[in-house]
Amino acid sequence: MEHTSVRRKWANWKFISFVVILIAIFIKFNVLDEHDENAAVTVELDLPQVALRSQQEVAAILGKGQLESYYRDAQADCEKCPRVSYRDGKVEITYINEIADQIRLNKLSDYAFENRIILGLLNLSENIAPNIDQGAVKTWDNYQKYSQITAFSKNGHVDYILIKSKTE
Repeated sequence: MEHTSVRRKWANWKFISFVVILIAIFIKFNVLDEHDENAAVTVELDLPQVALRSQQEVAAILGKGQLESYYRDAQADCEKCPRVSYRDGKVEITYINEIADQIRLNKLSDYAFENRIILGLLNLSENIAPNIDQGAVKTWDNYQKYSQITAFSKNGHVDYILIKSKTE
């Protein structure tokens, strides 16, 4: 008699284990967000090709730009530095000491506000955690050869990215 109760208990445990596995599979495929770390990321600006380049070199890569205004900053030793817009305002570059120094990438609301996606938009492959991660702002200080990369969020998506190539 006791022999059948052990079989019955074993059958119950197998059934319970089967149900737990089914619940785990359901949660994996239907509840959890998938973040494929190996998925391709869209490159919006090839930063290594643009940053620290002259206006002529940048124009060869991004096309003809439109002068928006002049930038003035005593700390950066800049009296009348040109701010040029490319690709219908998607890319704005301020040339300090005749090199592309401050770069702003706009119109990015289609992208999630995640480290790998932000860096991928700039064609930067090294996925380093930001120095500052405060909800709507992520900042990388001294990322490779760039002084600072800061991304700003709006409604959980990237609003714009500001890169300071050489200036602080």
